[in-house]
Amino acid sequence: MNSDNPQQMGEMDLEALYEKLHTALHYQRIEEAEETARRLLQVAPRSTTSWELWGEVLLSQGKIEEASDAFKKAVELEPANADAERKYASVQLDLQQAKWQREALESGDLSQFRGVADKEPATAAARSALFPGLGQVYNGEYEKGLIMFVVGMALLIAAVQLVVAWLSPEQSPSGLVTFFGYLGLFGGIALYVFGVYDAYRGGQQEEDQPLISPPSEPEGKGD
Repeated sequence: MNSDNPQQMGEMDLEALYEKLHTALHYQRIEEAEETARRLLQVAPRSTTSWELWGEVLLSQGKIEEASDAFKKAVELEPANADAERKYASVQLDLQQAKWQREALESGDLSQFRGVADKEPATAAARSALFPGLGQVYNGEYEKGLIMFVVGMALLIAAVQLVVAWLSPEQSPSGLVTFFGYLGLFGGIALYVFGVYDAYRGGQQEEDQPLISPPSEPEGKGD
């Protein structure tokens, strides 16, 4: 910098600070970005860009409300700045969405979240139709899904070994291969059918259950 006096800073000095701040933000050097942004606000407090960049620094720190104030200040300084106005509107939308979600959770009315947290039975069944266990994982039944997946893989391998032995002209399948092969074949079919049905049923149960249980009545109330 040529000078620490804000009045003596030229346009090239400001551009250098802007570039330094952009670089720090790009490489997630948050402390450096904050220090540079504060310096910019000192030397150019009436600059829309200074407040806009300060807002981006605050956003990178998760300080959404403070970032909203910074973008609002940028818009007030230059109402025609479309970029600052867009960022301000975006942050306001995030704040409104967070407020709406908080109010919905506090009230216990989670009907507005349907489709986001609920599981579709048909989708669960379709995933299990691809391979046993996938629908259960989709429904949140991770242990059951993992077990069904591992068992399904073992049965598939056994069935494939039997088919390969049948197709091999050199030798006929041994009794052990035949036993496990038929077990894999028929067991795999049974597991497949059960997996699709169980995933669909699990999705229905998930759909009928509230995401959060209603608060229980205090003991003695209503007696």
